[in-house]
Amino acid sequence: MFINKHRQPRSLIIILVGILVSACQVNNINLTPLMDATKKSSDLFEKSLEEEVELGQEVSRVLLKNASIYNAKEVQRYVGSVGIWLAQHTMRPDIPWRFTVIRDDSFNAFATPGGYIYITTGTLEQLSSEAELAGVLAHEIAHVVEKHHLAAIQKEAKVGMIADLARFLKDSDGDSNNNTVMLGDHSLENKLLTTVQDIYSDGLAREDEIEADSMGMVIAARAGYDPMAYIEVLQKIDAHQDDGAFWQSFSKRHPSAQSRLEELESTADRLTQIQGKELSQRYRNMLR
Repeated sequence: MFINKHRQPRSLIIILVGILVSACQVNNINLTPLMDATKKSSDLFEKSLEEEVELGQEVSRVLLKNASIYNAKEVQRYVGSVGIWLAQHTMRPDIPWRFTVIRDDSFNAFATPGGYIYITTGTLEQLSSEAELAGVLAHEIAHVVEKHHLAAIQKEAKVGMIADLARFLKDSDGDSNNNTVMLGDHSLENKLLTTVQDIYSDGLAREDEIEADSMGMVIAARAGYDPMAYIEVLQKIDAHQDDGAFWQSFSKRHPSAQSRLEELESTADRLTQIQGKELSQRYRNMLR
């Protein structure tokens, strides 16, 4: 395709954006929702629930490309029922929440926009009660409620898009003898894919994790669970996070468990009198 840069600068931008949006396939993953998140000028919190769910689906596909879903329907139903119950006690009960157990020996749980929550079998083996499970799930639910990942993806991808577009136009203007514009590469789409992978491998901002800790305890308490069970989970992490690869991946993505415990002191003081349920025996019966 040939474009006269001096006569049609706006056409160049229109064609470029059009092709980027229509050809967003990398490794058989549809990145159009990621592109939509960067190209829309509306405020983040005006994004429709439908758009958020679609984005969460695509992010999940990126993260779960090589994952294996745990083939135990009873466990999946149990974790899902606990998660749905917790979600109904948040400010966003209308989200089509989905809770999935992944077969993975590591200690890990994560969320994507639109209400997709994942927890590993390795995490379930380390927990001792339904209340501890509720604490972990509530933490991830809080990330979705506060749109932490949605904000991080939009922020990072948007910066990348502007930088790439500016560099593309600069390179085109710098070569007056070359009116051929190559629009077939996937550098921007790959950048968006890398953005998602980086956010989930490096972790969210410290303040987002601390906020999810505190809100998660409140959600668990509102749902009738002992909120102090989440403190016990963090204490387990603190006691074992230097024991090897099992904990190292989790520790890389989060502030130290000790610092999180210190930040939660005021929240714990307010919730310590709540007589919530632990349901340890029910948890052990379901996970046997």
